[in-house]
Amino acid sequence: MSSDHSNSKQEIIERIKSMVFLCIYCDSANPIAASVVDYEHQGSTSYATAFFICPDCRNKFVVKIQDLGKVGDS
Repeated sequence: MSSDHSNSKQEIIERIKSMVFLCIYCDSANPIAASVVDYEHQGSTSYATAFFICPDCRNKFVVKIQDLGKVGDS
């Protein structure tokens, strides 16, 4: 893995961690943080996958976000 690719991957993971997510199962207005964020490349498409556990209802869910290559573009 090149240094450039590694830096881009880390930047995308940090951006996902800075986003605000709400539980998809309960009506809690409390934002939740991702427990794990992974970045994977499949074919010509890249995805960031974030795993969450709601502290209010204890449900678990995954959010998968497609990377459109906009991170770092001016």
